[in-house]
Amino acid sequence: MKMILILVVLIISLYSKEYKVGFAQDTLANDWRLSQVNDVRNHISKYKNITLTVKNAQASISNQIADIEYFIKNNYDFIITSPINEKISSLVLKKAIKKGIKVILIDRGISTTDYTTFITPDNNLIAKKAANFMVDKLKGKKTILMIEGIKGSTPTIHRTAGFLSVIEKYPNIKVITRRANFLRSDAINMMESIYDNNIKFDAIYSHSDSMLSGVRTVMDKYNKDKSILMVGIDYITEAKAAILKGNQTVSFTYPTCGKEGVEVIIKIINNQKIKKNKIIESIMITKDNAKNIAPIF
Repeated sequence: MKMILILVVLIISLYSKEYKVGFAQDTLANDWRLSQVNDVRNHISKYKNITLTVKNAQASISNQIADIEYFIKNNYDFIITSPINEKISSLVLKKAIKKGIKVILIDRGISTTDYTTFITPDNNLIAKKAANFMVDKLKGKKTILMIEGIKGSTPTIHRTAGFLSVIEKYPNIKVITRRANFLRSDAINMMESIYDNNIKFDAIYSHSDSMLSGVRTVMDKYNKDKSILMVGIDYITEAKAAILKGNQTVSFTYPTCGKEGVEVIIKIINNQKIKKNKIIESIMITKDNAKNIAPIF
């Protein structure tokens, strides 16, 4: 009888009190980031007493900080965010934690422990798997073009460091680095510059599949061979199609963590225990399993 009463109290608590959730997103111009917001929105819509406010920082760290400050000032119960910069973002999130606001980091972390929970795939491990795969396929003296995401974000940091920690053991493999900020438009501009300056490479490792999509657009324009070794991360619909067609070798799934972020909020409301850090599984996608695994979006 006592357990039934506790359950009733929890249900009443979940569906009676009003809760405000603020999502301070990096940008909505990136299709993966937009999908992340949509995942949060779709799962939170199941709870009528939870209101979601989404802020678009338009890829500006100062805007994102201002958005988080807005949520703090207006007494939000939860802040969800994917911090643009691990060091700068930690300062404002510390203020939120001190005020008692629950901070849920999804896919990007900060340089301190001033958060409630951090949910992410293991970027370092993904990068090491990508490097080992490429090393196994490349023979002789080769050059890899590595296309990086946003400077200062934890996925970029770990997708670079993990990759290079493997590659540095192979002196015959050279890595040249260019930045495209997780955006296909920036990748297009970057790749145009690569060809205009006659920079040679034998394989591509991209921090995101969206950037690889931009790369392939330029490769088509210059009539380049798209069957070269190309490895990306996220596993979006375009990546699946490219893998099955032979225009991309591998992708690694990178869930948005939106669903898991909402699940944490519900657990907190229900006074259930949560993990400080939660790792989401990533799967390596090749031509052999692409038909059987749905893309992230």
